[in-house]
Amino acid sequence: MSRNRQRGLELIETLQDYSLDVKNREIYLSGHPEAQLPETDIEPGVEFLMATRFIKNIRWLSTTSKDPILVHMKTCGGYWEEGMAIYDAIQFCPCYVVILSYTHARSMSSLVIQAADSRILMPNSYFLYHHGGYGYQGTFKGADSNMEWAKRVQTPTMVGIYAERMKKTPHSQYKKWGPQRIKDKLMKDMDKKEDVFLTPEEAVKYGLADAVFNGDWEALKNGQLNPKEENLIK
Repeated sequence: MSRNRQRGLELIETLQDYSLDVKNREIYLSGHPEAQLPETDIEPGVEFLMATRFIKNIRWLSTTSKDPILVHMKTCGGYWEEGMAIYDAIQFCPCYVVILSYTHARSMSSLVIQAADSRILMPNSYFLYHHGGYGYQGTFKGADSNMEWAKRVQTPTMVGIYAERMKKTPHSQYKKWGPQRIKDKLMKDMDKKEDVFLTPEEAVKYGLADAVFNGDWEALKNGQLNPKEENLIK
């Protein structure tokens, strides 16, 4: 076997086993097969295996170079704590981070993408935000405590993250609104619809994404895609 072929196989094995392309500085963020429910084909979503692997990968890339990092995100959302661990890892990464979202940025993954410097959606993906579901197994007091925590911390944090990006994103139609007015709008929409769906173009207008991907991989990697007319799919 030639040396080049051997290196190619090693790269493929790294991508498949560790969701990491070291050479091109790309990370693949998706649910880990080991977290999948037995005898199902349900995507496991954001969970501790995904978070642990992602933190290792982004730290590794950020210590080897300060060049941009491209994250290919394909996940339906999932656990709050694990999603926020990913969010924090991106927020404090010293490199410029681009997230390209496939299928959907929804629930927890709609928050994860907000940590990126550049937030790009595939043309046939969508954006969704909602209060999320809660599950607990234990005592009545424990259930009350967990629900109180969710109301006191999770929902305000979520709405605050959305509102901050909607306010500070230059192309956002809400950039002139006050932070509390944006938060009130988000809460009202979720209370009315529960699941609030946005097309990629609508997410860009909201300031919750920066552009719809137009096929220019070089511009994507360098954070040069923007919400100008040529980057929006009609």
